[in-house]
Amino acid sequence: MRRRQAARLALAAQGLGRTPPARVDRAALSRTVRRLALFQVDSVNVFARAHEMPLFTRCGSYDPALLVNASTGRSPLLHETWAHVASLVDIALEPALRHRQASAVQEAWGEMLRISHERPDLVDEVVAQLARGPATARQVSAGERGMHPESWGWNWSQTKTALEWAWRSGRVAVAGRTTSFEKVYALPERVLPPAIRSRPALSAREGHRALAARAVAALGVFTEDDLVDYFRTRRLPTRAALAELSEDKVVVPVTVDGQTGWWMRAGATVPRRIGAATLVSPFDPLIFHRPRALRLFDLDYRIEIYVPEHKRIFGYYSLPFLLGQDFVARVDLRARRQIGELEVAAVWREPGAERSPDFPGWSVVARALADHLSVAARWRGLDRIRVAGIGDLAAPLAVALG
Repeated sequence: MRRRQAARLALAAQGLGRTPPARVDRAALSRTVRRLALFQVDSVNVFARAHEMPLFTRCGSYDPALLVNASTGRSPLLHETWAHVASLVDIALEPALRHRQASAVQEAWGEMLRISHERPDLVDEVVAQLARGPATARQVSAGERGMHPESWGWNWSQTKTALEWAWRSGRVAVAGRTTSFEKVYALPERVLPPAIRSRPALSAREGHRALAARAVAALGVFTEDDLVDYFRTRRLPTRAALAELSEDKVVVPVTVDGQTGWWMRAGATVPRRIGAATLVSPFDPLIFHRPRALRLFDLDYRIEIYVPEHKRIFGYYSLPFLLGQDFVARVDLRARRQIGELEVAAVWREPGAERSPDFPGWSVVARALADHLSVAARWRGLDRIRVAGIGDLAAPLAVALG
């Protein structure tokens, strides 16, 4: 298999290149959840939050309430848990993740590990407070659930750590997020439907196999490293799960540009073309594993949020733009909500994009990006787009936008 074929197979597995649905409803979301299994959560909100982007990337504009209801309503499709990192995960996978909660102490670090060992009484107390109802760490710390933390000799930071440990170890769940993106913690029985809670927990071996099987479906073609990264599972149990899947003919080994160590889902077919034209979050499952993004798509992506402004190359929070099967540009967007404006703070040509045999020319890229930004602006409730002029694609984009 050639690398470009592998890239198309990966894109197809991720649901990219398909004709977007005429209406993005719960059924469309459910299909995307089944395909991807998880949406990574991140707090950055200069344009849209990370977990909001994957559905937009694949289906186009949708009502954000759809995703909120699907993760907090009475019949949730998703629940927030620790998987890749903090993620909204297909709720059907909850029994497969319980073994990780049971062994969470093996993955704890720093203050979380110290709290779990030295202050189990504190953890017990914060869990007990949630019997009175869902609460944020700030509310628990402030005594809004009937307690006064100062009498216990602990502060907000310790409250937060204790709650995070209780969440990672499965004693509490996340019921949702506030408008300021704080976690709202609750007892699991208030969050997980009875039909999910009543399912037996999978053993560590069974859980690793279930997670590996879902990752295989989401990746399409992959290395062992890619498989481990998808749910951030432990390498040796994941390797054993991969061996089982191979024995059962769920996956088969392949070479990519002559390189061994690759696998693909058995029976998967490589599409002849990918018709995508969409922005992709850096936390999207397609590219959140940076070595894979580089291997398959020649996309060398680096988050520049913490890079000093004068040293940034593409901008504070640039979004790669996928056209066809190639990443052709990076766009640093700002949703100026108070004035109803989508600002293109910077827009750059993707280095090396012209080398693609399918490269259509920069004027076509600019036109496709302009069309997509119009959709993105409407999705965020913004009525105009302004190009700030920074970047080597800024002038063509401004012309395309008119």
